[in-house]
Amino acid sequence: MASPDPMKRIEEVRETSAITYGLMATKALFAALDFDLFTRIETGSSSAATLAGATGIPENRLVVLLAALKSAGLIAESDGRLSNAPATSKFLVAGAPWDHVRPVNGAFGFESFRHLSAALCTERVFADEGFDGGLIYSVGIGGEQFSSAQHSGSLVSARLMATHVDLGGRKQLLDIGGGSGGYTLTFCRANPQLRATILDLPQAIETAKAYALQSGLADRIAHLVGNAITTEWPKGHDVILMPYLWSAIGADEIMKLARRAFEVLPPGGLILLHDFMVDNGREQEAFATWYLLGSVLDNPHAVCLTPDYVELALSSAGFKVEGTEGVLGGVTMLTRALKPE
Repeated sequence: MASPDPMKRIEEVRETSAITYGLMATKALFAALDFDLFTRIETGSSSAATLAGATGIPENRLVVLLAALKSAGLIAESDGRLSNAPATSKFLVAGAPWDHVRPVNGAFGFESFRHLSAALCTERVFADEGFDGGLIYSVGIGGEQFSSAQHSGSLVSARLMATHVDLGGRKQLLDIGGGSGGYTLTFCRANPQLRATILDLPQAIETAKAYALQSGLADRIAHLVGNAITTEWPKGHDVILMPYLWSAIGADEIMKLARRAFEVLPPGGLILLHDFMVDNGREQEAFATWYLLGSVLDNPHAVCLTPDYVELALSSAGFKVEGTEGVLGGVTMLTRALKPE
């Protein structure tokens, strides 16, 4: 996969300021979410006075916040009536397809990135609790809320990925680190012949079971509590999916998983690696780099994943790599490989 042209280097002080002031715009967005402003606007609270009464924010302060939201393009105002921007209505109101921004990016993301400088020089910020027990479960975000929001986001990327992958000839999917099961559910819906097994940690498996039952697919999906690194993987699957897993582990563990996948797949078996990746020159894909930087917070052995790195790991394990392509523009890529016949 060829690298794109390098990212334009900044030259002016205002370009530097745009990065630093970006924090303020982001905080304005999350403050609006905290007070359900976008949902209130969507459902009819169209003036500053009405919103002030509904939220308890003094009107003078609210007007300042609304001005910031307008400058960011999130809302508009005409003749004293507020309205959401199209993307705000689609993604940021309660119940929207991407209604996961507040708990995932806001609560978890901002809370975790507060510790970035410390995480760069120490082993782990939450050394005794790790990812699940640390930021999510201890700081107050809440595992259930986080899992629900993450599932909403996973379904969006899973549906995009399903347009790139044809599993019509496959019978058994093994979803390693499958989380809430968004990918498994999506592929099972699209492929009536497909059955699946999800392997993940206890909290994730409980969530996945609930969604499988809710979707009416529980009879086609098995759930295995375990750790992708230490738990023995079941055999008999002709396709293995690893979503967002390699970005959460280190180089040694990546090779262990690649070799294990090769061992359990039959000849002709398919492996799908979907994760945050940057271009081979590590100069593009800004959104992906930010997600990968976030992995450093809980993983001192984090790797800056690129197509070349992922493809080399798979080929070193014995796979015949078919290639890498973008899925969620500028954020994730998909590498696929086959175990030779």
